Amino acid sequence: MNMKVVFAALLSMFAVAGAMAQDCTFFFPQSEGTVLVRKGYDAKGNLQTIMTYKVDEVETIPSGQQVEADYVFTNAAGTVINKGDIEAYCQNGEFFMDMKQSLSYPGVVSEMNTDVDITDNFVNYPNTFTPDFNSDNVYMDDASVKIYDKKNRKNRRDISIYDREYMTNETITTPAGTFECAKVKYKMDTRSPKSKEKITGYGYEWYAPNVGLVRTEQYNDNNALQSYTVLEEIK
Repeated sequence: MNMKVVFAALLSMFAVAGAMAQDCTFFFPQSEGTVLVRKGYDAKGNLQTIMTYKVDEVETIPSGQQVEADYVFTNAAGTVINKGDIEAYCQNGEFFMDMKQSLSYPGVVSEMNTDVDITDNFVNYPNTFTPDFNSDNVYMDDASVKIYDKKNRKNRRDISIYDREYMTNETITTPAGTFECAKVKYKMDTRSPKSKEKITGYGYEWYAPNVGLVRTEQYNDNNALQSYTVLEEIK
């Protein structure tokens, strides 16, 4: 094959990859050193959990961009329940975020106020802010994660998040600022092998470009608010 043709083909491939990377809207901070603080509350507004993230690595990959942030998850008293890293990335024009975010939902670890860990899983977050966005063409991933006591894996919460659907775009104000957000509804089941109890309900997420989750709310099947999280600080 003519070398000029090969070279032109390679340039075309790199151009396509670059275009995909640029077209992807990132729903997480992309600047190293950025710190976010999300706090979780019960239905009465009592502080339950605190999750602090710090972006420590930003990398451009052929299919888009990847960000890694260290996080520390504590209870209201400041006791560390879990710490590690969370990932977010763009791949071929679509954004994905680590489901370790679900750790910050109050109630998820209410029976496990101890050192826990969580299995990895990623779900997509569509860009609803483009002029040609069509909600009929959106597919949103389901997710299944396990949160378990490091010292006793039988003390575990199995969480299923499914039937995720885009609702609308809304303006949300928190102590961290005012954000234009996409609102997503989802159904959620949690099981505890220890108590053999299954809890069903639903929730909402509001997420903003270059920020991520700004607010979440969790409800039971009787439409009663159970808990919520708020982005309190970004710096």
